[in-house]
Amino acid sequence: MIVTDTVLTDRYQIEELLSQKAGRRTFLAKDLQSQVPVIIKLLRFGDGFEWDDLKLFEREAATLKNLDHPEIPKYLDYFEIDEIDTPGFALVQSYIEAPSLATLIARGRKFSEAEIFELADRLLDLLTYLHQQHPPVIHRDIKPSNILLGNRSGNSIGDVYLVDFGSVQTVAKKEEGTITIVGSYGYIPLEQFGGQTITASDLYSLGMTLIHLLTGMHPAELPQVDGRVKFNAEISKRFERWLEKMTHPHLDKRFDSARVAQLALKSEDGSYGNFDRLKPAHTQIRLYRDRNQLKITWQEANGVVISVLNFIGFIIGTLLFFVTILTIFMSLYILITTLPGIFSLMVVPAFFCSFLLSAVLIIKWNSWLEQIRKMTPKESYGLVINNHYVYNSRNHRNEYKSVKLSQHLRSQIEILAYNPGYTFNQCLDTNGKLIQGSNTITIPPKLYLYCGNFEYSFPAHFSSTKFSQAELWWLGQELSDFLNLELQVIYPTPKVPPAPSCGGGC
Repeated sequence: MIVTDTVLTDRYQIEELLSQKAGRRTFLAKDLQSQVPVIIKLLRFGDGFEWDDLKLFEREAATLKNLDHPEIPKYLDYFEIDEIDTPGFALVQSYIEAPSLATLIARGRKFSEAEIFELADRLLDLLTYLHQQHPPVIHRDIKPSNILLGNRSGNSIGDVYLVDFGSVQTVAKKEEGTITIVGSYGYIPLEQFGGQTITASDLYSLGMTLIHLLTGMHPAELPQVDGRVKFNAEISKRFERWLEKMTHPHLDKRFDSARVAQLALKSEDGSYGNFDRLKPAHTQIRLYRDRNQLKITWQEANGVVISVLNFIGFIIGTLLFFVTILTIFMSLYILITTLPGIFSLMVVPAFFCSFLLSAVLIIKWNSWLEQIRKMTPKESYGLVINNHYVYNSRNHRNEYKSVKLSQHLRSQIEILAYNPGYTFNQCLDTNGKLIQGSNTITIPPKLYLYCGNFEYSFPAHFSSTKFSQAELWWLGQELSDFLNLELQVIYPTPKVPPAPSCGGGC
């Protein structure tokens, strides 16, 4: 039995038992060589011992030995204990003199949003370091009792430490994950219960820890709806949305990495992803967003002016065509009536010259018409969403006009849907027979936004601009992120010609 003042390996003098559970004990001790306090973790063989315990213990020692970070305990020593009554292994690591978050909560300590924001930032820095190791180091047991705070001064939260790597996992790939279920109930995500933990699992645990600090309640005591924890706290809407994404039960809705989560936490526009990579290189669409507003705009020539120009172009083109025909017939008439002897020699050049003149005039006119179109004053079209309104904007000759479409808050927007568009070369009926008249059916891509009775789509019915699939997918991701709304992909049923009918006589 190891008691106070026991000296291990003639070097480490036990001073105090800090914690114990089946097969494991943690002691505060003194290194007699350096005269500094250390932490000794002891794994004992005996009742309740399992080989998985030894595997985790050895993994913790190996992990700490390879890490070098000021906010993580340092590996100092590892040795076997041969005493008859206490056989086992001991891990020695540096001692950090600071209370845990769990201790501070028990003392009644309250944390402001600014303090929790700073704590999240510091821990995400630390998780980025761990997750970028080769292979990634996944803590798997982030909770208030494993986070220490020390040297608080002024408005700073102080020094932040992450301790207890007894549940650590080091895997290079998701499919290589351990089947050992570790962690603390309420702080671990669903996939960790299945024994397949990834780096995003640590983000969930961190998010739950922050929620515990905000509410003062253990996460297991908070209500859940569809697997998502519901909590009330007087924090900004933006921070609340960030926490919801950190603790989303589905991995594909959670942040991909600690670095992405940190960028989202500190971003000026509240963006939770780098969507610039989705933006097509030559798009004419302009997108601006900050924490409170999203604005999508593009420019088009005045539709009425373009219609008038097209009409004039059609009239002049038609006149040129008839002039060309008339010129040809007049040339033929002159050749036949005045110079019948040389008709066969002149008819081909006459035709050629008449056709060439007509072609030059038509090409020249089309060039002039295109220049006129480019000089036509542009109008800005677009959609603006802020905290209070959704409205369509138009800017004609520098006069800003807005058409209010909805007074719903942006959080009340219900559906965001994307139709990628498709083309059918043929349609078959339920019997597998080709439907006549259905050789080619094309559905263009569209992006829809529904808010109550209000529907807005890209491209809008009044717009002459055609949006590509890539442009609509990019806009859809930006809107989904800004609205915190899932982008639904839909495939509408195409309209096809009715099957031939036999008038009721079949």
